[in-house]
Amino acid sequence: MATLGNVPAEAYTNTVKDSFSGNGSTTAFTMSLPTVTNDVRVVVENVIQDPTVAYSVSGTTLTFTSAPPSGTNNVYVVHLGPAVMTTVPPAEIADATTFASSLTVQGAFTSQGIDDNGNATALTIDSSENVLVGLTATEAVGTNAGTQLRADGLVYAAVTSDAHILSRRSSDGAILNFRKDTTTVGGIGVSPDGPAFGTSSQQVAFHVNKLFPCQSYGSALDNTIDLGYSGSRFKDLYLSGGVYLGGTGASNKLDDFEEGLYTVSVATGSGSISLNSTNNKFSYVKVGKLVTVTGRIDVSSVSSPTGPLYLNLPFAASTGVKYESAISVFIWNATSSAPETGLWIGWVTNGASHLHLRYGNSNTPSANVANYIHANTEFRIGVSYQTDS
Repeated sequence: MATLGNVPAEAYTNTVKDSFSGNGSTTAFTMSLPTVTNDVRVVVENVIQDPTVAYSVSGTTLTFTSAPPSGTNNVYVVHLGPAVMTTVPPAEIADATTFASSLTVQGAFTSQGIDDNGNATALTIDSSENVLVGLTATEAVGTNAGTQLRADGLVYAAVTSDAHILSRRSSDGAILNFRKDTTTVGGIGVSPDGPAFGTSSQQVAFHVNKLFPCQSYGSALDNTIDLGYSGSRFKDLYLSGGVYLGGTGASNKLDDFEEGLYTVSVATGSGSISLNSTNNKFSYVKVGKLVTVTGRIDVSSVSSPTGPLYLNLPFAASTGVKYESAISVFIWNATSSAPETGLWIGWVTNGASHLHLRYGNSNTPSANVANYIHANTEFRIGVSYQTDS
């Protein structure tokens, strides 16, 4: 149906005018906009020129068939064509649209995938196809805060005074998988008790006050995983508690191990026995509650010793054991006629902190033995006993 009245406007057009001064010889002039011959009105001395006859246009160059006469601004060009046509686009473009040239957005840019309401460059894709967020150029990770999605597959992310967050919702399982080519070889995930690290089927999980093996990021995995092996051992193990060996009961707990030297002192009923300062220590090994003492000490001098003979121990004996066995005693003096080489016996009384020595092969060995000890006497002792410490 025909339209009554004026045809509705379809576009808003900004008319551009270029003015030139002829000199009677110049035929080519440069315009401010590129266009074509039939999209401009050319006027010389207020006379409209015939397109393609009087002039032609190529890009921004206007070329006359004959040079315009001399005059000030006696040549002007009015741009009429699409090259200068502008229009306000509709609020929504439903059809696919292709921009054949560059697109510049001076305000905020919003789309279903990208919404830039920032006041600085928010996202950069450089010529090497690296995607940069918060950065304008690739850099060594950690130089500045930001994220780099590199075209070679590397992902760099640096944050200032905070932590990166990986979250799995609704269920336990892997949060981050590690692959060799296309095969998953392990990962990091969450178990009911806390984070877990390991292979797809076996992990080590963390929980309050414990580190334990689990399976499939779930139930505990008992008696399956070794810690090291014969060809790849850990070095030192530092524990403040104990070790359960061969079982989980209280009797399987090894809660102490020590080894060292201690200075020996000799006690008698009266008088004194002094030891050589270079040979006055026994060695000891304490495994749990079992203490083993071995060594040799030498007497340097005596002063009228009489009565019983005691050698101190590194730990007091257990109060729950009457007498200890496994005692080896050898006392010898090559220069003395005293019975150093006779039958010496010894024991540790429950709760005592010393080894009690006597001499003789009867049922009641002599308790008055300190007077048998002389300068240069050697004590060789081996004893095992229990302690409560």
